[in-house]
Amino acid sequence: MPVPMLHLCCGDSAAEVIRAGLALPETAVLILRDDLAVGPLADVDSDRPDARAAFWHAVFPDEDREAIETGGAFVDQLAAEAATLRGLPEAAEAFVIWHGSGAAEQLTLRRALWALRDTAAPVREVAVTPDDRRGDGMTAVAMLERQRVPAAEATARPAPAERRAALAAEWERLRADGGGLRHHRDGAITTHPIDAHDAEILAAVEDDWTPAGRAVGRPMGTITGFFATDAFCFWRLRQLAAQGKVELEGSPTTIRGCRVRRTR
Repeated sequence: MPVPMLHLCCGDSAAEVIRAGLALPETAVLILRDDLAVGPLADVDSDRPDARAAFWHAVFPDEDREAIETGGAFVDQLAAEAATLRGLPEAAEAFVIWHGSGAAEQLTLRRALWALRDTAAPVREVAVTPDDRRGDGMTAVAMLERQRVPAAEATARPAPAERRAALAAEWERLRADGGGLRHHRDGAITTHPIDAHDAEILAAVEDDWTPAGRAVGRPMGTITGFFATDAFCFWRLRQLAAQGKVELEGSPTTIRGCRVRRTR
């Protein structure tokens, strides 16, 4: 039986903020966990998203991958999310989609509207306003303080049919684009090569041995257009090592057990 209202968001942290701020049961919030800002999208909505699963298998270091796959193999989790979206029109009588300005949440918005493209159910959007804690103006639902969530929900605006159709069509275009990385700025999503930020990550590596976590943390705070995760930056660091641009010491399968320096 459909619920009266279903809130959609990207990631567990965002869901926790929404549930706590609005005192909602778990069933009232749908969590979409895939970070759509990075990696191939061509098969993401298929029954067997093998290419996308292979990408995430390569990105996550062993310890993170093992923890994530306690909930099932990547391909099975991604396929389950796609199946959930296929059934989305029957899941609720009305929908609220929460998003900030990062590419992952903006792509989640577009994917959700694509899933709802053939339904007349009311859809509203909650757009999180800029947070002074980030100088670049990027926003995310998880940044909301819980006491501010009711006020944020009060700003929810209906998504008119024209906007829903336009963003659903944009999702289809982006899914077929083939780009490895996606940015969101000023309302537009652009695609870029997967190594677009390698120079920025390399610039954070020092000549002497330093913890990999320190080298990864710097670009995480400066990259804009999407929220670069530690897993993504550490994966690119490993790719730089494979290219001979940096050296890794210790275990490359865990960020905490690894040090890095520029190749001498």
